Amino acid sequence: MNPKTLQKIMGHSDIGVTLNAYTHLDFEDIEKEMKEVCSRQVVKLQKVV
Repeated sequence: MNPKTLQKIMGHSDIGVTLNAYTHLDFEDIEKEMKEVCSRQVVKLQKVV
């Protein structure tokens, strides 16, 4: 979930509170995000070509 969206849902005025309390990354999380970013770039390139 977008951290700013979560911040609004939880009612935190400071994004730091949200990020420190609700984000726990491990290698699988990073791998998943990188695959998502890469797939978006491929789709963008396919639309251009």
